Amino acid sequence: MESPSSNTDSDSDGVSVPPVTVRVNRHRACILGHHEWVPTADQGTAHNDAPADPESGYTLEALAEASGLSARTIRFYRHSGLIEAPRRVGRFAYYDQDQLARLRLIAALRSRGLGLTGVAEVLTDPAGQHRSLNTLLEIRDELLEPWIEDRADTMTGPEVLEVVGSVHLDAITDLIQYGLITPVGERYRVPSVATLEMAAEMMRAGIEADVAALAWGTMQLHTAALADALVAIFVDRPDYGFPAATNAEEVTAGFRSLRDVALRAVQVAFAQEIQRALGGVLAESVGDVDQP
Repeated sequence: MESPSSNTDSDSDGVSVPPVTVRVNRHRACILGHHEWVPTADQGTAHNDAPADPESGYTLEALAEASGLSARTIRFYRHSGLIEAPRRVGRFAYYDQDQLARLRLIAALRSRGLGLTGVAEVLTDPAGQHRSLNTLLEIRDELLEPWIEDRADTMTGPEVLEVVGSVHLDAITDLIQYGLITPVGERYRVPSVATLEMAAEMMRAGIEADVAALAWGTMQLHTAALADALVAIFVDRPDYGFPAATNAEEVTAGFRSLRDVALRAVQVAFAQEIQRALGGVLAESVGDVDQP
């Protein structure tokens, strides 16, 4: 479904804004390009001196005051198709109570971190997405909670060496080369302390730096694809995989309990596959030895 992008009416101050087409389908809403708009002669120009008439509705200025949004933002939302054009009474333009309520909903959704594309989906509600997106907003904080304890940090050279358990400056060179730390002046930016600590454990185990880096890159590549696939399994379900949950709080509790189980499941699956792969290598080697 596509909302009209030709809302070529002007507000009470006669200022035009480049319209934006909002195209919405079941899976996403897209804000598409800007095009210049010039009012035609038969559209006229409204004036700033529109009377405040409760029966007629809200002028742009009154709507801005009532909604807490700027007139510029309201114009943008209108030309984006998120709210309808104002009703005209003579040479004046008025917005009604429904448009005010819609603006307040948009502001609430935006304040909770939803982008314009998501807002468009909630407002147009294609194929029942309204309820799903509202639930997603309500469980947003839980979804954004870190799954492990990790942090970014800025360290001195000696602090980095202390983490990795080395006194050799070559260790810092290796860490820089493989993107685990970045020089910032006389200090080093560490994007993930947990990753640095894991690299340190590999170094202490005697693994060569290039082998450890290749292994870590391989794991990241395949784990990213796995994470995308697993998230899609849950997001594609209208109940997010928790059919017994009757509200957002119960869905949130379900995701919270899923964290430890999911991490354990990945660990178990990975251990089983590593054992299978090593067993295959061993079987192949033993077979070669037994051949005459």
